[in-house]
Amino acid sequence: MPASDPALAGAAAVALTGLAEAYRPRPVTPLMPWRYPNRLVKPYVVTARGRQWDDEMVDIARGTATRQLEFDDAMGAVGLGVVVLHLGADGVYLVVQSWARDFQSRLSFFSGIDVDDLRPAPIGAGPCVWELEVLSHERTAYVNHILSAEVDVDGWLDDALDTRPTVRYDGIPSGT
Repeated sequence: MPASDPALAGAAAVALTGLAEAYRPRPVTPLMPWRYPNRLVKPYVVTARGRQWDDEMVDIARGTATRQLEFDDAMGAVGLGVVVLHLGADGVYLVVQSWARDFQSRLSFFSGIDVDDLRPAPIGAGPCVWELEVLSHERTAYVNHILSAEVDVDGWLDDALDTRPTVRYDGIPSGT
C-alpha cells in the first residue's frame, strides 16, 4: 500500500478510496460534426452504465447548445466548438465549449434531470472527470490542428475521441 500524506488521513483517505473503487470509464461516442454558417462543432455523447441515448435527445441538447454557441459567437468565438452531452447516473449534463480569441475558451455548463430539463448549472459547478476526458482530448486536437503552423480544420474535425468498447472476434466487448 503506498504511503499516504498525513493531511489526507482519516475521513479524506476513506473518501478517496471510495471514489477510486467506484470509478469506471464511460464510453465516449463522437457524433457527426454540426455545421452552421461560420461555425463547426464537434458533438459527443458520454453515457453512464445502463444509460441509452437517441437522436431525439441529441436534437434537444443541440437546441440548448446552439443558443449558447450563438451567445459565444457574439462574445468573440472563432467558430470552432465542442459539445458534450453526458447521460450520467444522477442526471443529464451538457458542456458547451467555444474557442475564442487570444487562446481562450468559453465554457458553459447545463444540468437537469432529463435532457428536456437542461438549465444553466449552479455557479461553481464544472465538468466531471468523464467530461474533462473529452475536453482534454479537444484541447490537444485544437493545438495540434488549429494552432499549428497550418490551420487544418479537416484534421481537427477528424480527430475525435471514441472510447466505445469494440467487439472482439469472440463476440466479447474488449475491456471487459
